[in-house]
Amino acid sequence: MQKKTIYDVAREAGVSISTVSRVLNGSSKVKESTKRRVEAACVDYRPVASARELQSKQTKTIGVLINHRPEYFFLNETYINALLGISVAAKESGYRLLLDISEDETGASNLFYEKKVDGFILMGVKESSNLLSVLWDNDMPFVLVGSFHGDEEGVCQVDINDRKAVCSVTNYLIGLGHRRIGIIVGSTEYASCSDRLAGYRQAMEGANIPIQEEWVQVCENLTEVMAEQLAKHLFYQNPRVTAVVAFNDSTAMAVYKAAKDCGLEIPGQVSVIGFDDTKVAAYMSPPLTSVWQPSYEKGERAMHLLIDCLKQGSMPRKREELNCIIMYRESCAAPPEE
Repeated sequence: MQKKTIYDVAREAGVSISTVSRVLNGSSKVKESTKRRVEAACVDYRPVASARELQSKQTKTIGVLINHRPEYFFLNETYINALLGISVAAKESGYRLLLDISEDETGASNLFYEKKVDGFILMGVKESSNLLSVLWDNDMPFVLVGSFHGDEEGVCQVDINDRKAVCSVTNYLIGLGHRRIGIIVGSTEYASCSDRLAGYRQAMEGANIPIQEEWVQVCENLTEVMAEQLAKHLFYQNPRVTAVVAFNDSTAMAVYKAAKDCGLEIPGQVSVIGFDDTKVAAYMSPPLTSVWQPSYEKGERAMHLLIDCLKQGSMPRKREELNCIIMYRESCAAPPEE
């Protein structure tokens, strides 16, 4: 008979994977009735060794889990640069990588249970994800590239301060005289999106500028085509916005296209700011003002942290924050006179 996995147990007991993990680890935070259901479902469950018990059997392989749509990852220069930093740091330390790109979270624990990897680097994790709690409860070493604001406190993570960065660029636009400023972001299920939106709101409220909700465009599946339509929605308003803060440079490119279609000049009639400072930003017409972030360094630092943890046999719960730089170019100017 095939042994059950933790996912089979959770499905049979009608509980979350996190709840199963807590029961198996003897947590007192689970109701007695729930505990009994989980224990009953554990017949034929495959027991696994903890990270501490397996340290002597290291594979010198790190699992890189991209918890996102594959097509988004491969078209995202920020993720690619982070992966490059991870790869170089891993090679220098004698480690190999096992890459998994999927919105499905079920593969992580099996990779560790079957001892194919010693630990994980995570990217693209949603706030609603159970992945981090599963890793913590089962003593699996991991470092997150990015931010997470869920229930798990003290996750070891390497990121920038998205909120501070967008607050700064929004204040820059306000300083130029803009008052009708729009923003386009992706799903707030991701910390980067919710933090950037919070930074925009912080700057606007700090300048006593009432935010019209139609200025805030949030899209669950932010593609360039969708971003172009959202930008046109901003431009069709009366009065229309005079500046747009885009979630990333790809979104900013879509804003450029929408502005051209609407007969608006950049920056004469509308100012645009991107994020990530990808290679294309300086070659757009006009060159795009964007926020540079150290994507390569984020990946590199995350790998070094994980390797240190594997050597020491303990996982620190801390956050390392790297600095951003605003790259001022020609896509911003004072708003047109009314």
